[in-house]
Amino acid sequence: MSKERDTETQGPSLMVVDRRQALLGLGAIAVTVSCGDGGESNPNDPSGAGGSGGSGASGTTGSGTGGTGPGPATTSASGSGGAGPGATTTTTGSGGSGAGGMGGGGGGDGLLTAPPFDNVPTCRALNKTDGAGQGPFFIHELEKNDDISLIRQDIRGRYNESAEPGVEMHLHLRVLDMSQPDCDGTGVGLPDVDVYIWHTDAQGFYSGFGARGSANEQNPDSPYAGRPNQNNLDTNERFCRGVQTTDANGVVSFRSIFPGWYNGRDVHIHFVCFKKGSMSRGRMNYSGGDHIFTTQFYFDPAFTDSVHTTYEPYKARTMGNLANYYAGAIKADEAGNSGLRAKAVMEGDIVIAQMQIAVNPT
Repeated sequence: MSKERDTETQGPSLMVVDRRQALLGLGAIAVTVSCGDGGESNPNDPSGAGGSGGSGASGTTGSGTGGTGPGPATTSASGSGGAGPGATTTTTGSGGSGAGGMGGGGGGDGLLTAPPFDNVPTCRALNKTDGAGQGPFFIHELEKNDDISLIRQDIRGRYNESAEPGVEMHLHLRVLDMSQPDCDGTGVGLPDVDVYIWHTDAQGFYSGFGARGSANEQNPDSPYAGRPNQNNLDTNERFCRGVQTTDANGVVSFRSIFPGWYNGRDVHIHFVCFKKGSMSRGRMNYSGGDHIFTTQFYFDPAFTDSVHTTYEPYKARTMGNLANYYAGAIKADEAGNSGLRAKAVMEGDIVIAQMQIAVNPT
């Protein structure tokens, strides 16, 4: 099962601020690095914990090396990086080393690495936006000046903090260049494309839309009747949505939560990609200009059912008065659907999902 996304993943990092400034045409922010070595650990502490790193000044990057721990050979010591008090500060640090043992890790979940794209379905884009469409709940990275950044790999989170977080999902997407002659599902990846994804949390809530307690608040159990709509961008919650830029192989990865369902739609994930450095156009359906492609994709009904009937909070919404609605929501056959079903397997309690999207970048 997943754990709740750390607060640090929700706030903007220094690298994110640089890119936001560049997209706005304001240039990169000068970065000052303040380094400090960690202090010595407590000799009486059997864990061999390292000391803390140095502190960066406001608006700088603080970094530090963990102190040396005296633990035995089997003990891992750890040290924390420096912390700068500025809102745009990034903290980094390396773990200390236990005497005669392994170096302590820096903690956290780390960046995801995509597995090979073997037997992964491929969507071949025949036009700029397929039949599934964008939907009302897209948010561009630069749409709101006071927003947290969407440029992050870890997009875990949930609407109801008291609910179970849901099943962690590692989603790996590969964008292929359809203009290349050997684009056959194992062909040419398209680098430097900004890929946005967004989907509901485990209980069927989208982030950002419909203020809590208002007439527009979401109710995933009731049939969706247009409220909230695309203009009800009322909150700064941004769970289960993010943007990453494709690497040299056309690949992006996200650490998220396997989606739940809401009444009126099948379980799905939204996808839209742009040329790198696109600008926001506000509350609209994107097409033309720096827009490349929009679609939605689904999962095999048997796989979705295996997750939803095993884990909470999904399981509570598969029975009782919601049983019939749930049975329809996992079929992946709704009117206007794209027909795309991602490859998905369980590894332990984590969903590993993959999809390939072949686009014409011109």
